[in-house]
Amino acid sequence: MRKIELEGNSLGPKCAAEFGRSLCHNKALKYLDLENNQLTVGGTEHWGIYQFVEFLDHNDTLLSLNLANNDLDEKCGQMFREKLENNHTLIDFNFAQNYFTMEDSRAIQSFLQRNKAEFDYERLKEWRERKLMRAEDEALRRQYMAENAEKMQD
Repeated sequence: MRKIELEGNSLGPKCAAEFGRSLCHNKALKYLDLENNQLTVGGTEHWGIYQFVEFLDHNDTLLSLNLANNDLDEKCGQMFREKLENNHTLIDFNFAQNYFTMEDSRAIQSFLQRNKAEFDYERLKEWRERKLMRAEDEALRRQYMAENAEKMQD
């Protein structure tokens, strides 16, 4: 499974904690949407998100995360900021309609921009490598054809 969209399902703090635990080991999921899920029960229970955020220390496959409109508090913003400093894979994080400080929001955006630049650089490197391999394959094919044509003439 590469994408999970669970927007608006009132999942709650326990689900947030379990998703975080799962993401510590998951190596396939690329996109997770948990927008508007009462992950903090209206801003009264943040323990699930506090546990959830720990996955950022371990997961290196998740690219996109949507936690918008879950009443995440300033401590959540601070925790995401701290974890994203060392996470280099998350490139898209929607945290709109939560209560992160401006300072944390800017820092998070800066880390996401850094990660996106690294992601783009790696994809460009892969593209160039594939292009080089295609050119090598084509050169070998032409050489093989020329050798076969020469043998046929003999």
